[in-house]
Amino acid sequence: MADFVKPSISLVDESLDKNNTEQYRLSIRLALDGFSFCVLNSQTNKYLAFELFQFPISPGHVLASNLSDAQANFIDGILYARKWLLQPFESVHVVLENSKATLIPFPLFEAGDKDLYLKFNHYLRADEQVVYDKLNNLEAYNVYALPPAIRDKVFSFFPRCNFSHFSSTLIESLIIRYKNQDLPETIFANVRSNHFDMVGFRDQKMVYFNSFAYRTKEDFTYFLIFVMEQLSINPENVRLVLMGEIERRSPVFETIYTYVRNVSFIDRNEAFEYSYVFDRIPDHYYYNLLNVNLCGL
Repeated sequence: MADFVKPSISLVDESLDKNNTEQYRLSIRLALDGFSFCVLNSQTNKYLAFELFQFPISPGHVLASNLSDAQANFIDGILYARKWLLQPFESVHVVLENSKATLIPFPLFEAGDKDLYLKFNHYLRADEQVVYDKLNNLEAYNVYALPPAIRDKVFSFFPRCNFSHFSSTLIESLIIRYKNQDLPETIFANVRSNHFDMVGFRDQKMVYFNSFAYRTKEDFTYFLIFVMEQLSINPENVRLVLMGEIERRSPVFETIYTYVRNVSFIDRNEAFEYSYVFDRIPDHYYYNLLNVNLCGL
């Protein structure tokens, strides 16, 4: 398997000591399109490594909501190729990227009703486990489905890891980073493979979150404008901040720019330092994974 499992992106600082990993924090992203990880030296607060492994894409990839058993098995090959990841780390945090999640404010949440909250908006398989993250800065719980194949696979390799939903880290990291900044009318768009997430802020408070599947630039723009209408936001006045897998010269960006003029890309978080190897990718790429350590989840 190791001969066939190779990273699409490999950024590794030569100072990273693969035989002394207890000084590092390992953050892993598991999504429909692949497995990626980054390594933070907690002593220097500096990121030293990032790698991305892509899963084979099935015909139903765009509309799928959960990782499959086959994708879970593909993790075996990745960790066989990167055996050093199985050594003891200071911490291991796994971020699950799927669409089965819902936010519940603190006053309305009852742990015993977590299954009911999720079933109200999503179909659940009988074997899916319902878990939740506590988002202290949002003052809400994020309830989500944990696929058994992924749960069992991850805990077999990382028995002491922490799980969280990708939307939990995205929301909390943005609130923490911008809590002391003026955000009068701001929308953050996190672009993923065939999906994107929108986080809306007004007067330093988060007022909106949702995720959308899209196939074309027209789909993307439709959802973007639709959300602005729902929030009574004028596209001429809104500040749109992009992050994730999007380029300035891409068709999606060019279409967005015809409707929204104040568009920018998010900068890397100055709360961390980054090895020179990260200069090979744009600053706004993989923002969510690189901010897991900011959230305290």
